[in-house]
Amino acid sequence: MAQLALAGLRILDLTQVAVGPYATLLLGFMGAEVIKVESCARMDISRGAARPRPGGEGLYPGGDPGERPWNRTGHYVHRNGNKRSLTLDLATARGKELFLQLVSICDVLIENYRASVMDRLGLGYDVVSGVNPRLIYIKISSQGATGPEKEYASLGSTLEQTAGLASITGYSGGKPLMTNETYPDPVVGMLAVGALMAALRRRRKTGQGTFVDLSQREVTALLLGEALVDYAFTGRVAQPLGNRHPLRVPQGVYPCQGEDMWLAISVGSDAEWHGLCRAIGQPALAQDPRFATFLARRAHQEELDRLLTAWTQAYEHYEAMHLLQAHGVPAGAVLTGGATLVDPHLDARGFWDVVQHPEVGPYKQVTTPWRLSQSPRQTTQPSPGLGEHNQYVLGELLGLSAQEIAALAAQGIIGTRPVGADPA
Repeated sequence: MAQLALAGLRILDLTQVAVGPYATLLLGFMGAEVIKVESCARMDISRGAARPRPGGEGLYPGGDPGERPWNRTGHYVHRNGNKRSLTLDLATARGKELFLQLVSICDVLIENYRASVMDRLGLGYDVVSGVNPRLIYIKISSQGATGPEKEYASLGSTLEQTAGLASITGYSGGKPLMTNETYPDPVVGMLAVGALMAALRRRRKTGQGTFVDLSQREVTALLLGEALVDYAFTGRVAQPLGNRHPLRVPQGVYPCQGEDMWLAISVGSDAEWHGLCRAIGQPALAQDPRFATFLARRAHQEELDRLLTAWTQAYEHYEAMHLLQAHGVPAGAVLTGGATLVDPHLDARGFWDVVQHPEVGPYKQVTTPWRLSQSPRQTTQPSPGLGEHNQYVLGELLGLSAQEIAALAAQGIIGTRPVGADPA
């Protein structure tokens, strides 16, 4: 059987919430051994509260927090498969000592704290690289590791504002709108995977590790693309256009048969425009003076939208998509989350794993958006319970005795229940 692409790579994962966990989830799919480090006093906040309020925060299967809610929240479960869980209090001298022992046997350290957190713990790059010169340290932070705003915190939603993305998302003449999906987080997470590949290649050539300073804000600014270039050359400030596009007409989202069913269409050339006219059974429209050229179509967008709406309303959204695609027209059914889970194309690609989670039950899990022809991906392993692998990491990897591990638990340096949880 072909070997997993990153088999033998060991990663210390101090990430939390979304951006870092996305990256390490993907690395785990490719065979890396990922050791997620938290403490009982400060879990990954995506685990939710140790004692959630009835009907309060958190996304739990069936709305039930269960006996160990910190192992059941949807945000945590979704982003933390393919990992081992170690609890370790890095505020203690013994915790730091054990952490540095782990650093000595790991290839990668990745974290997404504020800029100075690891330095204040005495575990910054200068310290860990001294222990392991081959270590690749990936620091994902809101604003980057340098600069006057380096200590500023953020979430994906606030990054959309500070990087300018929200200024071009929304409807014409309206206020800026967020994507409401913390869009920068998974994008930065995937780019972190790419940055690590570059750092690994450099280490193969030089034998030395490196520090990777990855700024979420800068990645988000990159997403503005042509809006930045347009301003640089013309001084023109891009404005929200709703579903329209300055260079693609018609472009929009159109209603289809059924409640809240929609189809996205985007035409970027005369050939695609002619294909759309044939697909909707009105080939003569291609030469209609109102629509024959790009400039004419742009001047008559509202008329075009009315024509397309009249056509799409007669079709189911998948049916309309397939018909338009058969004529070379970029079009896509607008899917809800539930529809995406049963989409036949994604199923045919093997994109989903059905995970049997010991505390959640069965669920469908996203996997990698890429396939390596000579290397499989790992089947999703369930997200670990808090401290589930303390014995493995401390005993098998670091060689501590059962008595030493028990002493760490008695001192509160490790554990399997968060501070503040109800007694077991």
